[in-house]
Amino acid sequence: MKPRSVLTNTVSVAASLVLIGCSSVAHLAPESPSRPWQQAGESPQKPMITPKFGVRPDPELPYNEERVSIAADHVYTLPELIDLAERANPDTRIAWEEAQQAAFQVGIERASYLPQISAEVLAGKHYEPLPLPPGSYFIAKGDDLEPDFMIKWLLFDFGKREAQIDAAKELSVASNIAFTGAHQKLIFEVSKAYFYLDAVRAQLRVAEDALKNANTLLDAAGARRRHGFETITEVTIARRGTAKAQYDLERARLLDNDGYHALLEAMGLTPTLRLGIESSSGRPLPKELTEEVSAYIDRATVQRPDVVAALAKVRASESEIAKAQAEFYPTLELKGRAGRNFAPVSIDLASVYQAPSGPSYKIDDWVTSISLNLSFSIYDGGIRQHNVSIANSKSAAAKEELIRTQDQAVRQVARAYDTMRSTLAEYNAALALVDAANTAYASALESYRNGVGTFIDAVTAETEKAHAESARAQAYAAALTAAATLAFSTGTLTSVEALNSSP
Repeated sequence: MKPRSVLTNTVSVAASLVLIGCSSVAHLAPESPSRPWQQAGESPQKPMITPKFGVRPDPELPYNEERVSIAADHVYTLPELIDLAERANPDTRIAWEEAQQAAFQVGIERASYLPQISAEVLAGKHYEPLPLPPGSYFIAKGDDLEPDFMIKWLLFDFGKREAQIDAAKELSVASNIAFTGAHQKLIFEVSKAYFYLDAVRAQLRVAEDALKNANTLLDAAGARRRHGFETITEVTIARRGTAKAQYDLERARLLDNDGYHALLEAMGLTPTLRLGIESSSGRPLPKELTEEVSAYIDRATVQRPDVVAALAKVRASESEIAKAQAEFYPTLELKGRAGRNFAPVSIDLASVYQAPSGPSYKIDDWVTSISLNLSFSIYDGGIRQHNVSIANSKSAAAKEELIRTQDQAVRQVARAYDTMRSTLAEYNAALALVDAANTAYASALESYRNGVGTFIDAVTAETEKAHAESARAQAYAAALTAAATLAFSTGTLTSVEALNSSP
């Protein structure tokens, strides 16, 4: 192939690539802020007052990877629910993958201590006239089939690689701690949703009992009306009470549905599943907190995952400072190359000898080289100094983040501690309230049936009984949730066993 033909073809190909690169891609985006995006293969929408904004179904969806199997006839306890969540919830899997990535990054940084070996193969043709004084030239031409092997080995860099490895190790530690924290958070979120659902179901039982009690009052009022002891007003009021109790029951069923779906969401399960869930009514509550709040704060500030992870990030930022400072020093690198052109290469010296065709020489031998390179940047416009300043700033920010995280931990523990004390007191008061309300209701109902008590007293006693039962259920769930919150805020909610033994 003549040199002019090679040049012409090369220019043509380059021009074609430039034209392709410069072609418009505006059709890939919506044509205006108010017009729908036109997906490939769709017919353009006709102008309309309200255009349709939709996405074509993707045949690869839905993407749903089932990770757990559910027994339809099994009643799940809280530990079993948490176990399901830890296997099904994407949050823990994402945290695990991020921890894996951080570990791989440590491996990448360690690899910088090893030599980097690469190979490349050059294949093609070449035709190259080269000048020779005075006014003559020679021609090098032939085929190219040249494998090259190259080695680069950074021997010394004044601690830059070591700093990079230290930073990667600390970030790996932080990722592992975040993985642990994700599990603690999952245990807490599932427990909180479980206790809330149990409280809602207790309210449902209260609503069912209230409806029964309202019907009992209605029957009693009706009986007294038939015997001439009551007016239609009392019967009407009793019917109103029954209607309200029915409404409250339906409202309680609605809240039960919401609580059930909130639990499935916390677990990361499909919302259409139907799970049998055991009641938490048998879980004991502590009578009182055995330690002062300072003891809980001390534990939180040294073992909470977010606090410990923040400290690891501070250490990583300090290693980043050392890495930036190492850029001011030279690097020593070993470089080597070995290659050979296995295709023939000839050199035509016809023009040198002023003959129609001169002698040609073939070159077919190995090309090798090895060198030590000492590299030192003398002037870079302040880039390295700016990098050091950035690293120092990031380190200062990481330290402030550690302080903020510790402050948040202290505040959360203090609030959880006070909440725990209040809910325990509230629950004990609710027990006494239920006992008194049950006694008052039984007495008021009996008195009303015997004609020595008023209808209003019976209605009031029935209402107070329902309120007392509701208050007990709410206080019980609040106390269980407060205990879990206190354990979570101190970083001790490490398992279901820790949940059972908290606070």
